[in-house]
Amino acid sequence: MKAIVANVLFGSIFSCIVLNDPACANSLTTDKLQLEIPTPPIILSQALSYDKLPIVPQVLNFVDRILTVNKSDTTNFAVDQDVQLIWRNSFSSNLDFIDNQDLPLGKLPYTHHNEQANLILGFQNTFWPSENNHKYWGLTTIEHWGTQGSRKQKSNLAKLNYTGLAPTLPSGSSALTVSGGGNQNLAKKADSSREFEEFRGGVTYHRGVANHVTMGVGFVYEDLLVGFTQLTYENDRLPVRTTISLLAKESGLNLHSHVRLKPADNFVLNYYNDQEKQKFDLNWGIISGLTLLAKGNSQDESLSTGVKVAVKNEYLSLSAKAALDNNDNLEWKLNSQIGLFQFVYDNKKQKSSYELKVKLIDSKRFAFQCSAFVKYENRLVKHNQEEFIVWGSKLHSGEKVGQNKHLWVLDLGYGSGYHGEGLIANGSVALKPNLFFKLTYQEISAVSDDTKMKLQLSSKSF
Repeated sequence: MKAIVANVLFGSIFSCIVLNDPACANSLTTDKLQLEIPTPPIILSQALSYDKLPIVPQVLNFVDRILTVNKSDTTNFAVDQDVQLIWRNSFSSNLDFIDNQDLPLGKLPYTHHNEQANLILGFQNTFWPSENNHKYWGLTTIEHWGTQGSRKQKSNLAKLNYTGLAPTLPSGSSALTVSGGGNQNLAKKADSSREFEEFRGGVTYHRGVANHVTMGVGFVYEDLLVGFTQLTYENDRLPVRTTISLLAKESGLNLHSHVRLKPADNFVLNYYNDQEKQKFDLNWGIISGLTLLAKGNSQDESLSTGVKVAVKNEYLSLSAKAALDNNDNLEWKLNSQIGLFQFVYDNKKQKSSYELKVKLIDSKRFAFQCSAFVKYENRLVKHNQEEFIVWGSKLHSGEKVGQNKHLWVLDLGYGSGYHGEGLIANGSVALKPNLFFKLTYQEISAVSDDTKMKLQLSSKSF
């Protein structure tokens, strides 16, 4: 069943590619595929009827714009100039990567957004409540229609989750989300003898059906086909926002609900409920620079409370967070900067890290800036304390392509620890404001003494 659904989705995409490539079109034949899938009990609204919703031309426009690419004869990637789509060219496989490990778009997904479309490519969260908690490597596109206005979806694309943060659209506007992928990095060389057994994906359509009301319908596939219906209400004049999602499975109907209470800008309470758990999170800014935090989850019976402090002036910058859970585990995070010195501390249950950095060259007269650093890490592994220390220097351009994003960055260091010692080097160059080419070389790490080299495309720099 997984192979059938995967072939249907990716076959449709491939067909669109072929239509734009006459050479490929002439060399392929098309077979008719009939697939009978029982329709799940999805609640439909009259406002989504065909006479009021000409979705077919919109879908065709969406597919045409996304899959129209400018092919390069010298590279193994194709770039859509309109939506900045970076993907592996499926018609050739002559580009080898070192160690065949974390290839471009490995751990950090590439994301792009504009007024008409959003895109996520790489390891990411599923937009549906997945029973498989591991992230999957895939492609997700979100196509917007109509005027989105001030209520346009502004969620974190890399952590897309419609049950936790559903789209809210003005009346008459709509959005189509298409996502598909597997658990393995699809940029790696595929094993032709192995079937694509870990496919997951889904399609949802959201539309503003009335003032303050957004409705979504669609389906997702993960081991089995699941119908998806969603209703969201948000009124700018009321402090409450609520979303109800209904998933139709073979075992019955699963109800997911989310309520957000925001009576003021400094107070936000989220409550989530489904068949397996109830959870909440609270952020309450008591005064400027001081925030109370709390979160809980009934599934693992966890509860934690804490505070967050943020202070910034011309002499000092300080951000600190402390939280204590119901098992007396204390978590600390501290980031402070005084003059040319910066200190970062992070303490968790089985791991703590320290970093001290000092700026050596910080002048607008130079085209680059330079700093020296020392990093120390201590972790508990099978009742043994393993230490790892790195010292070195960091150089980066004075020119920036975005907030905390430099045109180029180079890290040179030497590491020593439980597994040995060796060189560590990182470098990145901005190809676009939100796209970086990264190179990593390490002879040693905190967890092994294996020599590794990685080439990556990422939306983040070092």
